[in-house]
Amino acid sequence: MDPKEAASAARQIIGSYFPADPDSTAAALRDVWLRATPTGIDLAKAEQFLSLKTAGTPVPVLKAMGGEIGKVARKRVADFVPLARHLWDDYGREGRILASTFLGPMELAAPEAVIPVIYQLAQTCMAWEDCDQLAMTALESIVRKNPEGYLDCLGPWVSDENKWVRRAAITAIGRLPMKHAKYTARCLELVEPALADSDLDVKRALSFAIRVSARGQIAPVRDFILAHRAVADADSIWVLCDVIRSMTKVLLPQFADLLPVYEAWLETVDARTRRSVETAVNILRNRKPGN
Repeated sequence: MDPKEAASAARQIIGSYFPADPDSTAAALRDVWLRATPTGIDLAKAEQFLSLKTAGTPVPVLKAMGGEIGKVARKRVADFVPLARHLWDDYGREGRILASTFLGPMELAAPEAVIPVIYQLAQTCMAWEDCDQLAMTALESIVRKNPEGYLDCLGPWVSDENKWVRRAAITAIGRLPMKHAKYTARCLELVEPALADSDLDVKRALSFAIRVSARGQIAPVRDFILAHRAVADADSIWVLCDVIRSMTKVLLPQFADLLPVYEAWLETVDARTRRSVETAVNILRNRKPGN
């Protein structure tokens, strides 16, 4: 079953959705995504795959299904919140990606009602994939459409006690400059409180946010690094080094003159952090004019 066929099947299932019984609809949708797995799955053994929390269904299939559901859900937001919650809570990886996809249109239609739901779901993420799907396909929608109205609302999320809430917010904020370059400096300001975060999932999201912001405007990212040249903690230095290590290659020459910042860290870092700094230093040296 390809994405188009899966979307058509989802459209038919949603036609008989009843909010008081989300499980019947969720189970029917599960049967569709199981048929769309690369190797095929015996539907009689579906419970086995529920217990495993993933069937390996391709993301394009789930996105196509979610897109169809979203066309109806955006017109009946309150009715579809129970289905989104049920898919997220009880139907594993596939259910979470599917729910994230149609939560995006729902958020655009009724942000004040849906953003709190997304916040609650984010607290129960199990891994980076469901967190990032929730951030990019659900949470990000209203921020991209109306940054003036909703970007700053994510600021408190960056310091939330739950690491997945922090990661979701950082991911959504960091991607905004690709669409609205003028917000680059503001986005970096909003994610700054996470710079010394010790959680690896959060650190990786922060590195991503800083370097992808450079696709909006280069100068604010350079200024951000320079403003933190005096940091001494290992977590902050790791993030700022990872920004260089993972930076889009075509943009790297514009960071080459920051080499002294990274070389200075070589004099202060401990052995655990030194390798990260050395890698960043070598990358910047190779991007200097004449190399």
